[in-house]
Amino acid sequence: MLRDVQPADVPTLFAFESDPAYCAMAMIKPRTQAAFEAVWDKIFRDRAAGAQPAGVMQKVILAERAEGDGWEVCGAIGCRLVDGGHTVGYGLGREHWGRGISSRALALLLAEVTVRPLRARAAATNAASIRVLTKNGFVIQSTQASPETERYIACDEVNLILA
Repeated sequence: MLRDVQPADVPTLFAFESDPAYCAMAMIKPRTQAAFEAVWDKIFRDRAAGAQPAGVMQKVILAERAEGDGWEVCGAIGCRLVDGGHTVGYGLGREHWGRGISSRALALLLAEVTVRPLRARAAATNAASIRVLTKNGFVIQSTQASPETERYIACDEVNLILA
């Protein structure tokens, strides 16, 4: 299930993104807690002001607890504007990998975000994410070497599109 991110979700999302395995899979550099919270504060302010363009959203991914006693936040998924186009992205906490949650969450997001084309990017080494995207109809457009930035580690990156 997807729902809007709430301020109470931010510490859980920060814990996921602080995991070295999560960062290695996504080829990202971890942010400080203050930098992470600043990003989410802006998202919350923009949402409250109605300043988010059509098709732009951030959601938490909820999955049923293994014990069957309710739902838990297991990641985040969203659609944002990057270089003038709508781009989807997602991430799950490591303890939730391999359970089909990303595939289902992306299908739910695609039902809500009807803007096309949609773009996605993944590190070429992230076979699991590429598989999730292609299972949901994305097609590989190209692969390119992406340089290191303040946020990302240099890597080969796969660019995908959903028309």
